[in-house]
Amino acid sequence: MGKAKPASRRGNAELHAQAVALSLHPWNNSVADWQALESVVTQLGAAAPKAAKDAVTSRQRSMKMMPNPFGGRS
Repeated sequence: MGKAKPASRRGNAELHAQAVALSLHPWNNSVADWQALESVVTQLGAAAPKAAKDAVTSRQRSMKMMPNPFGGRS
């Protein structure tokens, strides 16, 4: 995963809107939707303060320990 470029305030608002749209109905999302949501959250995280970045890193570490609901490792 490459480094994401920090977004502007407008860019952050657009990323937040995308994240909300993708997470409204999680039971209807495809694998591509989940990957898009992960991408948006990663971009938002790149513009976040250090404490938020540390929290995202911790969550990602925890998620790697959980089984993949789609059957394979990505």
